[in-house]
Amino acid sequence: MESRWDIRQTIGNATFPNTIVSPIDGAEMVLIPEGDFTLGISQEELARIFARDERQTLIFATEIPLRLIHLGAYYIDRYPVTNYQYRRFIEATGHRKPILIDNNTWGNPMQPVVFVGWEDARAYAAWSGKLLPSESQWEKAGRGPDGRWWSWGHEFLPGHCNSREYGLEHTSEIGLFDQGISPYGCYDMCGNVWEMCEGLWLDEYPPMRGGCFLGSETFVRVTCRWTPEDPVNGAHWLGFRCVKKVPPPRKAI
Repeated sequence: MESRWDIRQTIGNATFPNTIVSPIDGAEMVLIPEGDFTLGISQEELARIFARDERQTLIFATEIPLRLIHLGAYYIDRYPVTNYQYRRFIEATGHRKPILIDNNTWGNPMQPVVFVGWEDARAYAAWSGKLLPSESQWEKAGRGPDGRWWSWGHEFLPGHCNSREYGLEHTSEIGLFDQGISPYGCYDMCGNVWEMCEGLWLDEYPPMRGGCFLGSETFVRVTCRWTPEDPVNGAHWLGFRCVKKVPPPRKAI
């Protein structure tokens, strides 16, 4: 359950700002305003993706149908949770340590934490007074209101994210891809690490979004959905970010 800090206590009676800093884990968070957005893809878009790939990845069909939905306002972490932030969580709670957090290639303080599963991510979110995002919350933060395929727009541009085309072959530090930010200012919504969301995917597995450094251009689209083989322990390409609900306006007395 979301707890531990209240946005109203943080900002007082002021209008909700575009950015806030979480007082527990120090994460910068961006406001995703209330409103409609386009979720998923159409059958025609699926055909275009197949043509672009020159093969039919049938899992992409789980992104259908295209529909307009309404979401209330919320804040979402600008970046994936880092090794530095996760270490603070471990020190505060005694939670188990991910196997790569001390590795020279994967354990840089500003790289996304990996080899964590859904229960680990939920425990971190609870400690930090936040939640894991729903798929719709994650997707709106990544694509904005205009139905784009990638966080920066409608065409894939190599170098805008840490995908297979970038050639790094492991996670990158957060905040490097300024040209790849989402309409609301989120980084790494395409590539770097897949990100855990709440909900159910095929065979009642939890969903992940955004692709990773191993994925080619169609696998790092903001509507792409997948799930890992091991939701308990995760993988070297799986991370997460958190959200904070915006409370309703105070009623006048």
